[in-house]
Amino acid sequence: MNQTFALPGRDPSFIGRTELMDDVLPGYLDQGGDGVPVVLNGPVGIGKTVASSELAHRQRTRYAEVSWIDMAIAGSGPPADRIAAWLTAVRRATGTHLLVLDGVLDPSDVVRELPRDETRILITSRADAGLWRRSARVIQVPALSREESVRLLMARAPELAEADAGRLAGALDDLPLAMENAASWLTSGMTPLQVLGRLKASASSILSGYRSSDFEGSLAGRLSEAMSALAAGTEEDRRTLRLLHALAVLGPEPLSTRALRGDQWQVPDSDRHHPLTIYDLHRRLGGLRDRGLTILETGSARLDEISGAVIRDLLVARPRDRAAAFALAEQLVVAAVPERAPSEGAWGDWALIAQTCLALDPANIHTEPGRRALLGTYGYLVDSGRYRDAIGGLGELRTVWVDHLAQHRADAHQVMSVLARAHFGCGNYEVAEQLDLQVYREREEKLGSDDSRTMTALASYALDLGARGYHSTACRLAQHAWREQRRLLGEESREAMRAGSYLARLETAQEPDRAYRLGSRVHRLQKTRLGAGHQHTLDTAHHLALCLVELNEFGKALPLLEKTLEGRLATLSAHHPDTLWTAAHFLRLSADLGRTAPGPFVRLTYDRLCGLFGKDHPVVRRLATLAER
Repeated sequence: MNQTFALPGRDPSFIGRTELMDDVLPGYLDQGGDGVPVVLNGPVGIGKTVASSELAHRQRTRYAEVSWIDMAIAGSGPPADRIAAWLTAVRRATGTHLLVLDGVLDPSDVVRELPRDETRILITSRADAGLWRRSARVIQVPALSREESVRLLMARAPELAEADAGRLAGALDDLPLAMENAASWLTSGMTPLQVLGRLKASASSILSGYRSSDFEGSLAGRLSEAMSALAAGTEEDRRTLRLLHALAVLGPEPLSTRALRGDQWQVPDSDRHHPLTIYDLHRRLGGLRDRGLTILETGSARLDEISGAVIRDLLVARPRDRAAAFALAEQLVVAAVPERAPSEGAWGDWALIAQTCLALDPANIHTEPGRRALLGTYGYLVDSGRYRDAIGGLGELRTVWVDHLAQHRADAHQVMSVLARAHFGCGNYEVAEQLDLQVYREREEKLGSDDSRTMTALASYALDLGARGYHSTACRLAQHAWREQRRLLGEESREAMRAGSYLARLETAQEPDRAYRLGSRVHRLQKTRLGAGHQHTLDTAHHLALCLVELNEFGKALPLLEKTLEGRLATLSAHHPDTLWTAAHFLRLSADLGRTAPGPFVRLTYDRLCGLFGKDHPVVRRLATLAER
């Protein structure tokens, strides 16, 4: 047979794909007498070429002749003309012929030229399976299992320990080509720890193969080749490439296309005159999927983690492309930000985009909407009870934005206010007090004492003081904040209702009658304006129940706590701190009234509160006696 069409050498240590090799592919090829090709489909690096080569070697005795055509080999003219010339050159033998076309990028390049005789045709392609299903039988190449990945790595690097192989396989997403590249470094003398460190520092270098001649056969080489093809294509191809870059810098989290709002946004400066519409976005995502570069799932688009890491590394050497990637990524994140505050019921939308927002390097956020999106994300983390996540991220954010915050104190105040709320939620009341006091003083100096934002900071500061035991001062400041917010914004404004709720909470221990009257008044307004299930409404209801306890109205307090707990569970998670706090008071009061609660529920509440506040908190100590029964 003409060596141009000879099979590549067989891999003696081929691992896995047992069902695919022994049953699925042979069965599909046996049906190929009707002229319909079989397509092995999957993304870059999944192992399509190796699998098709192994299958051809296993099946070659069943065919009079086996021919292999590499679609990536050099040649001039359109792909359809080249495939027609190749097919003419393939020597036809008597009997059934197996023809393998490796690396077909576009079905339209080959489908019209394929033979319509008894030839069995196997094609490998990363183009979207949907494009092939009109003209071929499509088989998705499955990912390797972790066990198979470990076996592959240990076969390539025999000195590798099984535990190290498992760690490497996980870091490489079980992607066969990535594992082949990494294994070449292990055989050159690098330790598994060094390979893992190099992967983290520069995935593109470790996945470009051990020898320079391996570059085209490496994951980095394949991705670089695909990006170069887009860069050399049409203007639409180049815009599609910018979207790929944006997805990479947002990685490894998926972009929620379901959360995107509006119909168009401004795109990077290099493309400022071409507004990006929803239609454009989905068309370009489809183009990336068709090239095997993006994974589209219901309502989201993403790159696999290791491919995203390689592309981010490749962008380091292209500052202009990298800047454009971050600009487009920022605009996509801004477009996905919920229109309503998370406490108004948009939590589902925030849950869709929060991790994507946090994946975007804050040093590369340069617009006011982008900064607001990130700050809103941290507000969502605090509202959803993820205090420790928020504290760590906001601390880093303040460091990264130090120069920016010196110029834009409004953003600085926002960061400090959200950080104070997170510390308050963790019980770090002194830290919360210091942050809120700083915000209050700076707002008073810059905005004046009669500004609503100043009064908002004052109300938060008063709550911190109350938590630290300074009840008289706290009540006095909260009274002033409530009075001013009503004057400035009206009693039914959210700010005034929140200040009133704080005041009622602070007065509970010393003036329970007055606290109950004020709390009831605010609660009625909140139910009307915000709804019975709103966080703020439930907060006020919780503290109303505590007022009733102070007034010895236990028969009224218990059902109110129970109803509030139901509301918490309906709107928050079962492990949210506010849910646990309401549950703790409900369980304590139930026990005082002689009503038993399920032991596992008591124990679970106690364990989770211990994790938040420690065993020495008074409420937690009281709950401990119930948990031990």
